[in-house]
Amino acid sequence: MSWLRLMEEKLAENEPAEETTAVQPTPVLHKKQTVSGLIKEMWPAYLIEIIVIILGISITLALEEWRDNSRENHLEQIYLKNIQTDIGTDLKSLSLAISGTNKLLQRGNELLGYTRSPDNKNVSPIQVHEDVRAILGRPNFITSDASFTDLKSSGNLHLIKEIQLKNLLFAYYSETQHIKEVQDAERQTAITLSGAYFLKQFPLDEIRSQEISITTKDLNPLLHNVEFDNNVLLRVLNRTELLYIYQRADSLAVQLYDDLVKKTGDSE
Repeated sequence: MSWLRLMEEKLAENEPAEETTAVQPTPVLHKKQTVSGLIKEMWPAYLIEIIVIILGISITLALEEWRDNSRENHLEQIYLKNIQTDIGTDLKSLSLAISGTNKLLQRGNELLGYTRSPDNKNVSPIQVHEDVRAILGRPNFITSDASFTDLKSSGNLHLIKEIQLKNLLFAYYSETQHIKEVQDAERQTAITLSGAYFLKQFPLDEIRSQEISITTKDLNPLLHNVEFDNNVLLRVLNRTELLYIYQRADSLAVQLYDDLVKKTGDSE
């Protein structure tokens, strides 16, 4: 029963019974005194009801906030686990890109050693063909960023409450975007410059290259050609730049993966 209802009942009790004769109107002063007296008499009940109402509203708001936080924490864990899976995939891809680039650089440096040697009597033409084919390879890294992209586009970035983790996520995925840009530029260079040159000089088919018999004497002029040296050097420099970026991204990925494992408790 509300305090307003209690006041109405008290006022009703204090009103005089109706008489057959005409009822004189109750003076306004008397009514004010009655209400004032009721307030003095009933204030504990009024106070208790106000407290109950405030507590009810507070509890309702607290429950709503708890449900919202619980829902957001659950959604955060889903995103973090999905991103952790993506980072695990990226680490494998980075490992392959780093390994492949190291092998490419080994072959490229071998060719540069030939071009800088004053006497290439021991150079095998078949080996030169294999090295040229190897340096035209493009072991690339492709990131798995679907979960982080969804996190940003859906407006749920606020779910990641830890600032350090959020900064690390942005640093890593900015690095992967940089890798994509450098890889695209390296691809164009390989196709338009180095690839176009080597296609004129060497058969890139493995079987065909083994059938060709070139003496060391015939090979020497090519190895000491400035254009040949420049194209090999260009491939080495481009892939060296990518190797550095791959390694930097790998370091960020390892740190990010470890932080995600701590947050999710899932080491997979």
